[in-house]
Amino acid sequence: MNSELSSLPIPAVRKLPAWITAAGTLEAIRLIELGARAGLVHQVTGMDQTNANRLYREIHRRPSPAGQAPFTDTWYLRSEYRMLHAALVWKLYQRFGQSEDRPARRLIDVYETYLFLVQEPQLDITHVAFVPDLIKSNLWIERECTACHTPFPVPRVSTRVLCPGCRLHQSFRCSACGTARSGYRKGRRKTTCPACGWRHLQ
Repeated sequence: MNSELSSLPIPAVRKLPAWITAAGTLEAIRLIELGARAGLVHQVTGMDQTNANRLYREIHRRPSPAGQAPFTDTWYLRSEYRMLHAALVWKLYQRFGQSEDRPARRLIDVYETYLFLVQEPQLDITHVAFVPDLIKSNLWIERECTACHTPFPVPRVSTRVLCPGCRLHQSFRCSACGTARSGYRKGRRKTTCPACGWRHLQ
């Protein structure tokens, strides 16, 4: 039996081309520079977790922060601004998803473009990376806004029909005539629009 096993050919170890290994390392470095933890680097590049931790320490001179990746949408739903930025990120993923780039390269392109487009980023790279997962897992679906007719991501169980942009717009404009007004606070009494007389929450 042992002699039969010893006579079997030993499968050759398949080595990745040098350019793929080099590209993956460069992508891992850029992800870490953009704020990604070692766990996210390992997830999107396939780099060994130990090497990802080692690379993070080499770049930042400290260990990668501990903590789990997001697994629910609770954090996004706490702010209309976060949902607005999540909608923008999803549009960018759809745009860059048409290419055949590797997942790490796509995440880098999406996040760098997002940072270029917004003045005050609401999402870090970890939450940007989680947006497409919410769509793929069917926790979020696309729905067309009844006001601007733009598709936007929304939780499947949500009854919202307005995109985050339109919801924010109506928080600072009269919903009847569009006159500018201050944002309303929960629990405040209704006030009247000075332009058209429409009563709304302040």
